[in-house]
Amino acid sequence: MRDWTILSLCVSILVFEHQHFFASAFPPLKTSVVTKDIPNVAATSSVITGTWGDTSLRASIQPAVVAATIALPKVKTIALMALVPTLSSFYRYEYGVSYAYGTATAGTAALILRSLLSSATTNPITQIAQIHAAAIVFYGLRLNLFLLYREIFLERFRLFKEKIEERNVAKEGGTGFLNKVLARTPFVFSCAFLYAGLASPALTSAKIAQMSISAASQTTSVATYAMYLYQALVYLTWFGFGLGAIGDLTKSLVKGKKGPDHLVTGGVYKFFRHPNYTGEMIGWTASFLASIVSVFASSMELSISSLKHIAGPIVVGSLSLVGIMFVLCAATSDLETRQKEKYSDNEEYLNWVQKSWKGLSLSKRK
Repeated sequence: MRDWTILSLCVSILVFEHQHFFASAFPPLKTSVVTKDIPNVAATSSVITGTWGDTSLRASIQPAVVAATIALPKVKTIALMALVPTLSSFYRYEYGVSYAYGTATAGTAALILRSLLSSATTNPITQIAQIHAAAIVFYGLRLNLFLLYREIFLERFRLFKEKIEERNVAKEGGTGFLNKVLARTPFVFSCAFLYAGLASPALTSAKIAQMSISAASQTTSVATYAMYLYQALVYLTWFGFGLGAIGDLTKSLVKGKKGPDHLVTGGVYKFFRHPNYTGEMIGWTASFLASIVSVFASSMELSISSLKHIAGPIVVGSLSLVGIMFVLCAATSDLETRQKEKYSDNEEYLNWVQKSWKGLSLSKRK
């Protein structure tokens, strides 16, 4: 990924300036018990016969249906899950945007998924929210496995990591640990904020599922269509992350067989020039939109109190979406430039550019 300096500074400023807002905007909902009365059984039956045939036993008990709400992870737990992996940047700068990226997003989503799966009560919203969180878990785990493979088996990537570390140490003006801490702390916190925000759409969906279990609702045509759209966007999230996975796998296999300088134009690359970046863009965008649509798919009446519980994750999620889209668009532009410089005289490359889509990118300044 390209230089994160500008993004780090911008997001870190947002963190410190709005920390009180985020803390109050989405406090953790405590586990509670909801009791719903059902009609008195005694009213529908004149006599309840006892075990030994005693017809004098009358029923006057009003039973209850007890449904436990979803105990979602607390804000501080999510913050730690996003921050701890990112501390690896103090060891190697590049780890903060590679292994920390995958671990923080997967770990945060896994906490949410565990809460959803452990709920005693479920509904359609809860089931889709589980699939939503699982998509982010898949993305993070898949990314880390791919990164580990590259680091173990591909020497050029190990050398690339070393060059990144040497470049940043030179910028920081020294190699001491204290110097690293002072120079990289803003970067670490801004990345942690970004990763927590990327997983926050799953938290929004989970909160909607949590509230829909205990809230009275009535199915409407809007909610029905919103439910279809919610499902479609969650599946689109899986499609995007799957596209990125297939792209990375295809390039690794082809370059491993034909050499690192071989131009990959087959498989998904026939349609997408950069399926790993394009897939991430599709996945993260669909994930965020799914969380918004889940609000309308729940069929419940929204109050100021309920909106307060989901405002924080939505705000953080929108900021992180803007941040990751900027990074991915910049990376796409950079890769486009390098490929053009390397293969501009290659007829296969020129034909491929005409028939494939590069994805979203940043326009170059003239």
